[in-house]
This record gives sequence, structure tokens and C-alpha cells, in this order.
Amino acid sequence: MYKLAILDDDEHWCRIVQRFMKQQYAVATYKSVSSFLWELEELNEYDIFLVDFVLPTARHELSIDGMEIITALKRRLPRSPVIILVTAFMSKNELEVHGKQMCPEADGFFAKDAGLELLAHLIKRLLRPSTTEES
Repeated sequence: MYKLAILDDDEHWCRIVQRFMKQQYAVATYKSVSSFLWELEELNEYDIFLVDFVLPTARHELSIDGMEIITALKRRLPRSPVIILVTAFMSKNELEVHGKQMCPEADGFFAKDAGLELLAHLIKRLLRPSTTEES
């Protein structure tokens, strides 16, 4: 079973995704940058990351956005996972046009209002190349 990590401060959205994906993926959620970075060594165990574009920070946390997290994950993890930049601030069409310009390290882009069926399809499509290489 693939392991999916979600970094998003929207607790409601995280719960919905977790319930929707729990049959296909082992899902863990992180609601803050500090909790996510605290477990950076364990993050190597995940196959897929959903990283929110806008990550509000508490006073004691570093000011960091989703694009910086994605860049750090791609540099630090020895096995390159699938990483999807998630946002509620852009539409699906805007992300298709501007996503790669915003964050070239991301493997995919997802607008939260696009629906979970589309997210599941995107994840399966992005995982497909890695599964065919292993066979």
C-alpha cells in the first residue's frame, strides 16, 4: 500500500481527503510546517506528498511556503517521491497554465475545488510510471 502525507493547515480538508483515500493509501496529515519538518527523516517512507501552497505560520515557526517545502523534499529525500502542489487560491485551469512556472519541482498540481475523484486520478497517473519501472 502506498503511503500518502498531506501538509495542509485546513484540518477539514485533510480529514475529507484522508477518509476518501484510506482504502488505497496509508494517509498521514500534518497541519503545521514545524510538525512536518520535525519528522523529516520519517518522511522518506512516503510515496506521495500533497503540499498546500499557502502555509500560515505560527509566531515561533519559520515563514515558508509550499513551494519551498517541495524544493526541500526533492533535494533532501534520496528516493524521489511524487509531490503535488495543492491550492485553494487558483482554479484548475490557472494551475495547468502557471503551475510549472510557479513550482518546477512539483510533479503535479491540484486545485482544491476540482474534486477528490480528480485528485485520485492525478495520483494514480503520477504513480503509474514508477510502478511500470518496477515490473
